[in-house]
Amino acid sequence: MEYRVIDLYDYFRIARSGAERGQLCAYLHDDLTELPHRRVRPAMLVIPGGGYGSVSQREAEPVAVRYFAEGFDCFVLNYDVAPLGYPFQIMEAGMAMLYLRREGKRLTQEPRRIAVVGFSAGGHLAGCVSYLWDDRALKEAFGAECELIRPDASVLSYAVVTADERYWHRGSIENFCGDKVPHDAYSLEKHIRREAPPTFLWATTPDDCVPVENSLMLYSALHNAGVSVEMHLYESGWHGLSTADIEVCEPPMPSYFAHVQSWLPASVVFLRAHGFAVEVLPR
Repeated sequence: MEYRVIDLYDYFRIARSGAERGQLCAYLHDDLTELPHRRVRPAMLVIPGGGYGSVSQREAEPVAVRYFAEGFDCFVLNYDVAPLGYPFQIMEAGMAMLYLRREGKRLTQEPRRIAVVGFSAGGHLAGCVSYLWDDRALKEAFGAECELIRPDASVLSYAVVTADERYWHRGSIENFCGDKVPHDAYSLEKHIRREAPPTFLWATTPDDCVPVENSLMLYSALHNAGVSVEMHLYESGWHGLSTADIEVCEPPMPSYFAHVQSWLPASVVFLRAHGFAVEVLPR
């Protein structure tokens, strides 16, 4: 495995304007030159949660290494958080996607097979690049190239979706929007288009932090728009389970965690069905 860190502001030559993060941590497969064929891989952009007030470690590398084992080259976004709000987060996620489009072939990836997986507030940010890829901040920065920001598939994990005060995660929405943009403009279920990427959703029904209605509302909006969507809701569990294993959870772990762990292999099956496979080609 090759590990490297990419500074997105340096790469795009964009002024930081107070930003302190905006890095991609890359987990890349080595090219095994003793084999007669090379591997062209799909890419996975991992966006951890944290309510836009922090960036969760539990939803970063532990997730990346699981998708890495499934053949993906993985990239974890370390993005800015409060007190910085819009447009910093959407710009950094947009730069991450655009970097992967531009550099995919050099990194032995297929630029047309880039997925994003996001958790909680990171799910909201993954949703922003999935459904609001032509946001005004992105359009001002990248013009027509902002169309390349939309991922080819999305995996949203107990995601913050709505600004509806009955079901919202208030801290995430307020940290993201601040006093710069109206909440409704980033209530994802209100901005779904037919061109949205295939989406895999999962959540736990008893989640008392980000209510399961967030995922239900997004599923309904995607389905009504004719977007390919699959959803898994687990009977038991709480918010922020990530991979729901010993790497990210403290023992003793409830027996039902073994069932919740199925979300990740199920997401891989979904992605494979949408063309995310390792391609083996002659050198």
